[in-house]
Amino acid sequence: MIYIHTYGVGKFGSKQIRNIYDEYDEAEAQRRVLGGVVEAYAKEPEVRKQHAEWSDKTFGGIDKIGAIGPLKHLAKEAMEAAENPGDLSEWADMQFLLWDAQRRAGINDDQIINAMIEKLKINKERSWPEPKDGEPRHHLKI
Repeated sequence: MIYIHTYGVGKFGSKQIRNIYDEYDEAEAQRRVLGGVVEAYAKEPEVRKQHAEWSDKTFGGIDKIGAIGPLKHLAKEAMEAAENPGDLSEWADMQFLLWDAQRRAGINDDQIINAMIEKLKINKERSWPEPKDGEPRHHLKI
């Protein structure tokens, strides 16, 4: 994670200075001395925004194209990732398709997280077969 320490200098703090740190503790130590604020810099929102703009321009906006196409494409990309799990470009493709389908379905991140919390409770209560590498594991239907 990258942390940005922003503080003002000059009369009335009129000039803003921003320093970048790899460690939160470094940024926080500087904030205690110089004042200002420390914020985590996340790349994800900007990448997500750029992808959404490109997707709408390339494939059509959410008024024309829904979530089904990206979800079907996701199945293909998942199989490609299974053939080479170390290929980060396949992981990027899958993430783009998940974001695109989610956005086109009108589902926000909080809704997904809440659904994940509920689904994890359900999965913890289920019975599962012994792990076997390279094979999907489905819960046992009792």
